[in-house]
Amino acid sequence: MTVAEIVDHLAAWTPYLLTGFGWNIAVSLVAMAIGTVTGLLLALMRDSRVRGVNGGGGALTVVMHGAPTFVMLFYLTYMVPEHIELWGLNVHVPVWLKASLAFGIAVTGFVSDNALVSIRHLAGGRILEALLFLPSWTSYFLIIVMASSTASVIGVPELVYRARTVIGAVDRPDFAIWVYLYAMVWFLAFSIVLTAAMHLLRGRLTRRARTTRDRDEAGLGGIP
Repeated sequence: MTVAEIVDHLAAWTPYLLTGFGWNIAVSLVAMAIGTVTGLLLALMRDSRVRGVNGGGGALTVVMHGAPTFVMLFYLTYMVPEHIELWGLNVHVPVWLKASLAFGIAVTGFVSDNALVSIRHLAGGRILEALLFLPSWTSYFLIIVMASSTASVIGVPELVYRARTVIGAVDRPDFAIWVYLYAMVWFLAFSIVLTAAMHLLRGRLTRRARTTRDRDEAGLGGIP
Protein backbone atom coordinates (compact mmCIF):
# COMPACT_ATOMS: atom_id res chain seq x y z
CA MET A 1 0.00 0.00 0.00
CA THR A 2 1.45 3.35 -1.06
CA VAL A 3 1.68 6.43 1.14
CA ALA A 4 -0.96 8.15 -0.99
CA GLU A 5 -3.37 5.24 -0.51
CA ILE A 6 -2.77 5.22 3.24
CA VAL A 7 -3.42 8.96 3.49
CA ASP A 8 -6.56 8.70 1.35
CA HIS A 9 -7.99 5.86 3.45
CA LEU A 10 -7.20 7.58 6.75
CA ALA A 11 -8.71 10.84 5.53
CA ALA A 12 -11.86 9.09 4.34
CA TRP A 13 -12.33 7.27 7.64
CA THR A 14 -11.35 10.18 9.91
CA PRO A 15 -14.94 11.33 10.68
CA TYR A 16 -15.87 7.77 11.61
CA LEU A 17 -12.80 7.39 13.83
CA LEU A 18 -13.30 10.83 15.35
CA THR A 19 -16.82 9.84 16.38
CA GLY A 20 -15.29 6.81 18.08
CA PHE A 21 -12.92 9.04 20.02
CA GLY A 22 -15.95 11.08 21.01
CA TRP A 23 -17.31 7.92 22.63
CA ASN A 24 -14.06 7.57 24.58
CA ILE A 25 -14.53 11.10 25.92
CA ALA A 26 -18.23 10.59 26.64
CA VAL A 27 -17.72 7.32 28.52
CA SER A 28 -14.89 8.88 30.52
CA LEU A 29 -16.84 12.02 31.41
CA VAL A 30 -19.83 9.99 32.63
CA ALA A 31 -17.47 7.76 34.62
CA MET A 32 -15.87 10.84 36.19
CA ALA A 33 -19.28 12.28 37.03
CA ILE A 34 -20.44 9.06 38.68
CA GLY A 35 -17.16 8.52 40.50
CA THR A 36 -16.86 12.13 41.63
CA VAL A 37 -20.29 12.21 43.25
CA THR A 38 -19.85 8.87 45.02
CA GLY A 39 -16.24 9.65 45.90
CA LEU A 40 -17.20 12.96 47.50
CA LEU A 41 -19.85 11.19 49.56
CA LEU A 42 -17.27 8.67 50.77
CA ALA A 43 -14.82 11.47 51.56
CA LEU A 44 -17.46 13.24 53.65
CA MET A 45 -18.16 9.97 55.44
CA ARG A 46 -14.46 9.48 56.16
CA ASP A 47 -14.22 13.02 57.52
CA SER A 48 -17.15 12.43 59.86
CA ARG A 49 -16.53 12.26 63.60
CA VAL A 50 -19.03 9.42 63.90
CA ARG A 51 -16.94 6.25 64.18
CA GLY A 52 -19.32 3.97 62.26
CA VAL A 53 -19.73 6.45 59.42
CA ASN A 54 -16.00 7.15 59.27
CA GLY A 55 -15.12 3.47 59.22
CA GLY A 56 -17.78 2.69 56.63
CA GLY A 57 -16.45 5.35 54.29
CA GLY A 58 -12.91 4.02 54.66
CA ALA A 59 -13.98 0.42 54.08
CA LEU A 60 -15.97 1.30 50.97
CA THR A 61 -13.00 3.26 49.62
CA VAL A 62 -10.75 0.22 50.07
CA VAL A 63 -13.29 -1.88 48.16
CA MET A 64 -13.38 0.65 45.32
CA HIS A 65 -9.58 0.64 45.11
CA GLY A 66 -9.48 -3.15 45.01
CA ALA A 67 -12.14 -3.70 42.33
CA PRO A 68 -10.46 -4.71 39.01
CA THR A 69 -11.89 -2.43 36.33
CA PHE A 70 -11.42 -4.87 33.44
CA VAL A 71 -13.28 -7.60 35.32
CA MET A 72 -16.02 -5.16 36.28
CA LEU A 73 -16.54 -4.35 32.60
CA PHE A 74 -17.59 -7.94 31.93
CA TYR A 75 -19.42 -8.31 35.23
CA LEU A 76 -21.64 -5.28 34.69
CA THR A 77 -22.19 -6.19 31.04
CA TYR A 78 -23.63 -9.58 31.86
CA MET A 79 -25.13 -8.93 35.30
CA VAL A 80 -26.89 -5.62 34.62
CA PRO A 81 -29.91 -6.26 32.35
CA GLU A 82 -30.33 -4.33 29.12
CA HIS A 83 -33.74 -3.11 30.25
CA ILE A 84 -34.87 -2.10 33.73
CA GLU A 85 -38.39 -1.19 34.78
CA LEU A 86 -38.58 2.03 36.79
CA TRP A 87 -41.94 3.37 37.90
CA GLY A 88 -43.63 1.42 35.13
CA LEU A 89 -41.20 2.61 32.46
CA ASN A 90 -38.97 0.28 30.48
CA VAL A 91 -35.52 1.94 30.68
CA HIS A 92 -32.78 0.79 28.30
CA VAL A 93 -29.31 0.44 29.84
CA PRO A 94 -26.80 0.93 27.00
CA VAL A 95 -23.47 -0.83 27.01
CA TRP A 96 -21.55 2.47 27.16
CA LEU A 97 -23.27 3.31 30.45
CA LYS A 98 -22.21 -0.07 31.87
CA ALA A 99 -18.64 0.77 30.84
CA SER A 100 -18.91 4.16 32.56
CA LEU A 101 -20.15 2.48 35.72
CA ALA A 102 -17.17 0.11 35.67
CA PHE A 103 -14.67 2.94 35.24
CA GLY A 104 -16.58 5.01 37.79
CA ILE A 105 -15.63 2.50 40.49
CA ALA A 106 -11.93 3.35 40.11
CA VAL A 107 -12.76 7.07 39.99
CA THR A 108 -14.69 6.74 43.26
CA GLY A 109 -11.64 5.44 45.12
CA PHE A 110 -9.41 8.13 43.66
CA VAL A 111 -11.83 10.97 44.45
CA SER A 112 -12.47 9.68 47.97
CA ASP A 113 -8.76 9.95 48.81
CA ASN A 114 -8.09 13.28 47.10
CA ALA A 115 -11.33 14.97 48.12
CA LEU A 116 -10.66 14.04 51.75
CA VAL A 117 -7.37 15.94 51.60
CA SER A 118 -9.13 18.94 50.02
CA ILE A 119 -11.90 18.88 52.63
CA ARG A 120 -9.32 19.04 55.40
CA HIS A 121 -7.48 21.86 53.63
CA LEU A 122 -10.75 23.78 53.41
CA ALA A 123 -11.41 23.17 57.10
CA GLY A 124 -8.02 24.73 57.81
CA GLY A 125 -8.71 27.73 55.60
CA ARG A 126 -6.21 26.67 52.93
CA ILE A 127 -8.43 27.29 49.94
CA LEU A 128 -5.76 27.29 47.23
CA GLU A 129 -4.29 24.03 48.47
CA ALA A 130 -7.78 22.55 48.39
CA LEU A 131 -8.18 23.68 44.78
CA LEU A 132 -5.24 21.49 43.78
CA PHE A 133 -7.88 18.77 43.68
CA LEU A 134 -8.93 20.16 40.28
CA PRO A 135 -5.71 19.45 38.33
CA SER A 136 -5.45 16.06 40.06
CA TRP A 137 -9.03 15.27 39.02
CA THR A 138 -8.32 16.28 35.44
CA SER A 139 -5.12 14.23 35.33
CA TYR A 140 -7.10 11.19 36.45
CA PHE A 141 -9.66 11.96 33.76
CA LEU A 142 -6.82 11.53 31.28
CA ILE A 143 -6.07 8.09 32.74
CA ILE A 144 -9.72 7.10 32.38
CA VAL A 145 -9.77 8.29 28.75
CA MET A 146 -6.80 6.01 28.02
CA ALA A 147 -8.43 3.12 29.87
CA SER A 148 -11.72 3.65 28.04
CA SER A 149 -10.23 1.95 24.98
CA THR A 150 -10.75 -1.36 26.82
CA ALA A 151 -14.51 -0.74 26.59
CA SER A 152 -14.25 -2.05 23.04
CA VAL A 153 -14.22 -5.59 24.45
CA ILE A 154 -17.86 -5.22 25.50
CA GLY A 155 -18.97 -3.54 22.27
CA VAL A 156 -18.68 0.17 22.98
CA PRO A 157 -18.05 1.77 19.55
CA GLU A 158 -15.08 3.82 20.73
CA LEU A 159 -11.89 4.56 18.78
CA VAL A 160 -10.15 1.16 19.04
CA TYR A 161 -13.40 -0.66 18.24
CA ARG A 162 -13.87 1.48 15.12
CA ALA A 163 -10.22 1.08 14.13
CA ARG A 164 -10.83 -2.66 13.91
CA THR A 165 -13.94 -2.00 11.83
CA VAL A 166 -11.91 0.16 9.42
CA ILE A 167 -9.26 -2.55 9.10
CA GLY A 168 -11.95 -5.06 8.20
CA ALA A 169 -13.55 -2.70 5.69
CA VAL A 170 -10.31 -1.84 3.88
CA ASP A 171 -9.24 -5.51 4.02
CA ARG A 172 -5.53 -4.85 3.59
CA PRO A 173 -3.30 -6.52 6.22
CA ASP A 174 -0.57 -3.89 5.84
CA PHE A 175 -3.08 -1.12 6.59
CA ALA A 176 -3.75 -2.30 10.15
CA ILE A 177 -0.63 -0.79 11.66
CA TRP A 178 -1.36 2.60 10.11
CA VAL A 179 -4.89 2.69 11.53
CA TYR A 180 -3.67 1.82 15.01
CA LEU A 181 -0.87 4.38 14.78
CA TYR A 182 -3.42 6.97 13.68
CA ALA A 183 -5.64 6.06 16.63
CA MET A 184 -2.64 6.33 18.95
CA VAL A 185 -1.98 9.85 17.68
CA TRP A 186 -5.47 10.91 18.82
CA PHE A 187 -4.79 9.66 22.34
CA LEU A 188 -1.30 11.17 22.43
CA ALA A 189 -2.46 14.56 21.17
CA PHE A 190 -5.26 14.66 23.73
CA SER A 191 -2.82 13.61 26.47
CA ILE A 192 -0.25 16.25 25.57
CA VAL A 193 -2.77 19.10 25.47
CA LEU A 194 -4.53 18.12 28.68
CA THR A 195 -1.28 17.42 30.57
CA ALA A 196 0.14 20.79 29.54
CA ALA A 197 -3.02 22.55 30.69
CA MET A 198 -2.95 20.75 34.04
CA HIS A 199 0.73 21.54 34.63
CA LEU A 200 -0.05 25.18 33.96
CA LEU A 201 -3.04 25.20 36.31
CA ARG A 202 -1.20 23.30 39.04
CA GLY A 203 1.77 25.67 38.77
CA ARG A 204 -0.42 28.76 39.08
CA LEU A 205 -2.33 27.40 42.06
CA THR A 206 0.90 26.35 43.78
CA ARG A 207 2.50 29.77 43.23
CA ARG A 208 -0.59 31.55 44.50
CA ALA A 209 -0.73 29.30 47.54
CA ARG A 210 2.92 30.05 48.34
CA THR A 211 2.40 33.78 47.81
CA THR A 212 -0.64 33.81 50.09
CA ARG A 213 1.22 31.82 52.75
CA ASP A 214 4.24 34.14 52.57
CA ARG A 215 2.00 37.20 52.95
CA ASP A 216 0.22 35.67 55.92
CA GLU A 217 3.52 34.82 57.58
CA ALA A 218 4.88 38.30 56.90
CA GLY A 219 1.73 39.85 58.37
CA LEU A 220 1.93 37.72 61.49
CA GLY A 221 5.62 38.40 61.81
CA GLY A 222 5.02 42.16 61.81
CA ILE A 223 2.67 42.07 64.82
CA PRO A 224 4.43 43.49 67.89
